[in-house]
Amino acid sequence: MTATLVPPPARHAGRVATVALARAETRLVLRSPLLWGGAVLSLALCTVTGWNRMPTWEAFARDAGMSSLVLAGALLLAGHLAASRDRRAGADSLEAVPTTAARRGAGLLALVLVGGAAGASVCLAGLLLMLPAWPVGRFDPWVLLVTVVVPATGAALGIAVGRWLPATAAGPLTLVAVAVVLAGLPVLSTGYDSVVWHLFPVPQAPWETGAARPTGWHLVYLLAVLAAVVGLLWLRYRRLIAVGVILAAVVASGIAIDQQVRATPKVIYEAMEDALTGPAVLTCQVHAGVRYCALPHYAAWIPLWRKAVEPVADNLPAAAARPTVRQLGGSDDGKPLVAGTPEIVTPIRWGRHGRWVEDSRTRLAVAYTTAATGLTRRAPAADVSCSGAGQHRTVVALWLLAQALPDGARRLADGELTLGLVRYAPADARAATALLSRPHDEVANFLAAHWAQVMDPASTALAPLGVTTMPPPIPTGDAPAASGAPGPPRVCG
Repeated sequence: MTATLVPPPARHAGRVATVALARAETRLVLRSPLLWGGAVLSLALCTVTGWNRMPTWEAFARDAGMSSLVLAGALLLAGHLAASRDRRAGADSLEAVPTTAARRGAGLLALVLVGGAAGASVCLAGLLLMLPAWPVGRFDPWVLLVTVVVPATGAALGIAVGRWLPATAAGPLTLVAVAVVLAGLPVLSTGYDSVVWHLFPVPQAPWETGAARPTGWHLVYLLAVLAAVVGLLWLRYRRLIAVGVILAAVVASGIAIDQQVRATPKVIYEAMEDALTGPAVLTCQVHAGVRYCALPHYAAWIPLWRKAVEPVADNLPAAAARPTVRQLGGSDDGKPLVAGTPEIVTPIRWGRHGRWVEDSRTRLAVAYTTAATGLTRRAPAADVSCSGAGQHRTVVALWLLAQALPDGARRLADGELTLGLVRYAPADARAATALLSRPHDEVANFLAAHWAQVMDPASTALAPLGVTTMPPPIPTGDAPAASGAPGPPRVCG
């Protein structure tokens, strides 16, 4: 049997050859250990960086963007090896391939698409590894596309360098040079509103939680950089077209950076803060008599706060004020939502997994306990330690907290239980341990009947329950300490 090979029409031969080369390069790079190693390392870095905290879109975008730089570095090396394969070590395999150098370069651009797809896959895998948790906060699709463009640019840069500098060492040297430049950008910048900082591939964090960022313009800048790198590749074959592409990319990147600088506020006003984190935009819910107020798009965290607060609130008498739990962004003016109503604050960070989530719960439970017993309050410059030693409400706070924490009783007995900024004496811990040994209903009923007296920092209301600690006198502040001598510790209350 005789087979006759019919060549394709001349007008389609170039396209067929380019597609065939693109498919071949795609198959080769999909088997490359550089691609898979970079993807695994990038995914591992993204996962580990956010492992100890509940995810937010802002934090995930930053972690995914930074880890995509690792994948871009691996693709740069893979692209360089692919582009320089036919000319490395004196080889000239193009003599046996029925195509031109220009078509060979066009076929190599398939690696750019593979790089973008790899970046998107790593980003999606990072999201799936967070399950059942899911990011909260303001979703910005443009900033996530950074994870697609950055690896694609890495592959394109490797190809361009490989076609111009096929020596084996050129790839690693280019990777080192790019790493040095990127590491130097934050050092050379004078602030988040500087031009140099906007040159960094990963967008900067918003100036306030939930603030809009010029991430669309930043994506335009990154796409312009990608176009310029591709133009460098074609500069070898289609010089006039390549120069036009590079010039257009430079102009587009300049406009994009200028728009980013203009969109970054240089002065932050109170009204700007209130529009993002002020009382009017909070999402508030009431559960078991406790009011929880979350920032926009953070209401999904309220169940996490309830697990820390309700074990304390359940043991408070009906007459006790139940502080409001309010989430803060990047600033705090010290003013409560409702004047005269006790309040505690929680940040935009919450632990996830093991000891990190337990630490977040403990911190919130401690803050709620000390606020409910009047030992701390929301006020400007109120985050200063004070002494609650001898006060009977300190004993009650220890009693409440020891029951709210899973190992609270043991920590109290071992002297490891802390009240945050409130200091107490060993006698207070012994008195709280004695209260724990009494029937719960007896102590709860007594507190319900004498809560107003317990809240008095000078009261000895718990004497009928065997508490013998004596509150210190509350200083009036009329007698200043001697010059140069340290004054007594500030008494809570």
